[in-house]
Amino acid sequence: MRLDGKSIQAAIMQLVDDYKFDPFQVLEIVKLGIKSGFKKDFPEHKKSQIIVNIENDGTVTIYKELVVVSKIDENEDEETQILLKDATKIRKDVEIGEQLLINVTPEKLELSRIASQAAAQTIKQNLKNIERERFYEKFQNKQGELLKARVIRVHADSVILDIEGTAVVLGPEGQVPNRSYEPGEEVFVLLKQISKGQGGIILEITQATPEYIEAILRKIVPELEEGTVIIENIARIPGLKTKIVVSSNNEQIDPVGVMVGSKGDRINTVLSLLDGEKIDFVESIGDSIQLIKNCLKPAHVEKVEIKDKKAIVHMDESQKPLAIGKGASNVKLASQITGYQIEIK
Repeated sequence: MRLDGKSIQAAIMQLVDDYKFDPFQVLEIVKLGIKSGFKKDFPEHKKSQIIVNIENDGTVTIYKELVVVSKIDENEDEETQILLKDATKIRKDVEIGEQLLINVTPEKLELSRIASQAAAQTIKQNLKNIERERFYEKFQNKQGELLKARVIRVHADSVILDIEGTAVVLGPEGQVPNRSYEPGEEVFVLLKQISKGQGGIILEITQATPEYIEAILRKIVPELEEGTVIIENIARIPGLKTKIVVSSNNEQIDPVGVMVGSKGDRINTVLSLLDGEKIDFVESIGDSIQLIKNCLKPAHVEKVEIKDKKAIVHMDESQKPLAIGKGASNVKLASQITGYQIEIK
């Protein structure tokens, strides 16, 4: 690969257009690539400090950087040092400690096939590193937030989503059980965490946690952000049912009514995003027995006996199916919310 000015300029502009990077960033990356290729073709400079300069017209000049010393330090790489007596032959006014640049540009600056591959690999890797950092910066302040996504495809047990132009995997643990994800469908996901791994930036997203429900509610119910209504606890069986204990610091406010909304508009908006999953709101009260009764609604409870962390609940036989719920969801969630092992009699 011949490193002429026009080719270098064209390559830089192409990378700027393709990756939408700052031209200065691209220029520095191209310099790193040329340095890598040069050292492949000229192994005698493998340990040298090489500086690549690219002029505005694309002309490439390669320098070897040497530190001027009075005596060669054997603990340092000899390829990076030059004795003062030798340095003065290149520039008379040079002093000890100065960095001297020596032009080592080959007369015919053309990289071999192997050197070209090394240069290309270096450029690709550095472009990828910048992309990773840009991606990280884009999402690092969005942890705990809902992200809008579009389903690209379903692959094995994973769903590939497009989130702001980036392909992100929604793993099986983050999916709602038995939910069908259709290509082109728009969904919301919760960004649980963003981290840097060896393989790149990792976005941990989910639709299956209680926090996902809370994030949706915070988008819809302004009183939650204002702090006049508080979510005390959430228990969820994803895809089936969620129970939420709410309270208010204002006696004039009905926290359950606020969450449901006028004529049920708020809860209906939430339910439209949950594919049939049901939500029960329960008002927080100090009385454990009354809280257990409220959590088992719509069943009518006759009596609750608490022994240690076990609650024995008495009710009419006709009320038991309501208290237990589909797949025992109601009683399971009531146990999680209240902290008592509930036994229905």
